[in-house]
Amino acid sequence: MLNPDAVSGVERVTGTNRFQRPDAGENPGVTWVAGVLARGYAKDRGSLGGRACEVTPSDEKNRRRVSVSFEIQGVLQRTGEQSESGKGYYWEYALGRNALALSDRAKLFFDCASARLAGADTAVPVAASVTVSHGSDGDDPRLREANLAVVHSAARALAAELGCKDGGGLPEKLTVQEKSARTR
Repeated sequence: MLNPDAVSGVERVTGTNRFQRPDAGENPGVTWVAGVLARGYAKDRGSLGGRACEVTPSDEKNRRRVSVSFEIQGVLQRTGEQSESGKGYYWEYALGRNALALSDRAKLFFDCASARLAGADTAVPVAASVTVSHGSDGDDPRLREANLAVVHSAARALAAELGCKDGGGLPEKLTVQEKSARTR
């Protein structure tokens, strides 16, 4: 799920390159989440989504865990996506349909037309999120970009697993292009 840039991103936001081995079943992965999303969408055109993985540093004093999750968005969530960026709480980036980032989290929104969801001609809105618990609450562009690298890699992995047409519109290589700055 994580390409080399994303792995570097995890190391940057946690401040380490040593991590605990997860317990069995603790990190279900992108295949599991894709199944949850597809089943939830087939049942009632929605899904709660789920966490694909959590990375925990092996140093017990380092409490910066990185968690990656996905969900299919409903109408209210899409409204929230626009209001979050419109209110200036996040830095906004030109990636997917929209991308929002802070030093301790990032969200990437993309559309997935897939036979596993609504069909190859109907796009379903998907959100990928990365959260760093006990992460920096300051404003560090390097941490924002690291979070974007993680969420971009994870979103591409999910798009591939779901069979999204044109990879969900996500570029193969991450290019960080800021659309608007945080105003708060």
